[in-house]
Parts: sequence; C-alpha cells; structure tokens
Amino acid sequence: MAEMLTDLLNSIYGRIAQLGQAIQGLKTSLDGLNQNIEQKISNLNEKLKEFSVEIDETKGKHIEVLKEIGESTKLELIKVQEGLGLDALAALISHLEEFEKLSGEVLNQDTVNLLLSEAISSVKSMKEVSQNKK
Repeated sequence: MAEMLTDLLNSIYGRIAQLGQAIQGLKTSLDGLNQNIEQKISNLNEKLKEFSVEIDETKGKHIEVLKEIGESTKLELIKVQEGLGLDALAALISHLEEFEKLSGEVLNQDTVNLLLSEAISSVKSMKEVSQNKK
C-alpha cells in the first residue's frame, strides 16, 4: 500500500512538473506574443510618424505650387492687359475727359464773349493804326 501511495504521489508530482513545464512554455509563448505585438505597434507608430511628416511636406509643396501658379497667372494677365492696350485706352479716356472739361471751361459764353470782344478791339486798333499811317 505504501508503494501504491508512493507511485500515486510520484505520478501527481510528475503531472505537476508537466503542468509547470506547460505553464512555463505558455508564459514563454505569451512573452513572445507580447514582444511581437509591441514590435508591431512600434512599427505602426513609426509608419504613422513618417506618413505625418510626408503629409506636412506634401501639403507645403502643394501650397507653394499653387502660389507659383497664381503669380504666373497674374503676370500673364498683366502681359495680356498691356498687349491689348487696356492701360493705354484707360489713359486715353482719362485725357479725353480732361480735355472735355477744359473745353467746356474755355468755350463757356463769358469766355467766348471776352475773346470776341478782345478780337474786335484788336481789329479796331489795327484799323486805326493802319488809317493813321495813311
């Protein structure tokens, strides 16, 4: 009976030892899995950082390209405007408006009467001078 009890205890100890080895193997496997998960998360974070930097660089480049397009378009529009003579036409219209204003001032009735009066006076003076010479 003691021998049976010893065999039973040895069997129980053997199973406990096997269970301990299985638990140790499971712990090793879980540690490996945790390390693998941490590595994957670290890699993912690194990729996200790279992607974020790339987005920032690309965004800046797109903004610069759009600014360059805007500047080029503005310069081309100025060239077209000058080529069509729109600036010269605007200046001509302005000068014609000034001329119209000056003409209106010069040709008002009082100025015309004054000029006619001076012209008639000059003609009379010239006539008198010419008669006096005779």
